[in-house]
Amino acid sequence: PHIPEMHPPSAPPTRAHIIAMCNQKGGVGKTTTTINLGAALAEAGYRVLLVDFDPQGSLSVGLGADPHSMDLSIYNALMDDASVDEVLLPTGVEGMDLIGSNIDLSAAELQLVSEVAREQALSRVLTPLRSRYHFILIDCAPSLGLLTINAMTAADRVLIPLECEYFAL
Repeated sequence: PHIPEMHPPSAPPTRAHIIAMCNQKGGVGKTTTTINLGAALAEAGYRVLLVDFDPQGSLSVGLGADPHSMDLSIYNALMDDASVDEVLLPTGVEGMDLIGSNIDLSAAELQLVSEVAREQALSRVLTPLRSRYHFILIDCAPSLGLLTINAMTAADRVLIPLECEYFAL
């Protein structure tokens, strides 16, 4: 398969590469991979956006955000037409931003069922951001539900972290 040409970090973003971290099993390193890959890319000079697409909000917590006191999250961008600028949060890593998540996102899965093109809701949110970042990394919930389908639809690539054990396969 063709690997897209990487722009040198000094070049401004043109169209972000979107990568979803997916596995229906929990505890295999999706969030850890998202944080560390994002930080490494930012350290190399790339502009990176991390999207917490798990109602548990572990990515948000891992980056120092408190999901319980979060006024706006990815849920609001998906369901309430909040602007992406309203839901963007800076992180402690230069060049890396976050769109956080909390338990509200679990309601989106139910609300999206009746929507037209429901599998493209996340794509619609991320499209205006593609010109602002080199990479957008999506941390998915441990499931194969509608949220994960949205992440895979929005993504150019999917990484499937897994433990080297029987049940992870």
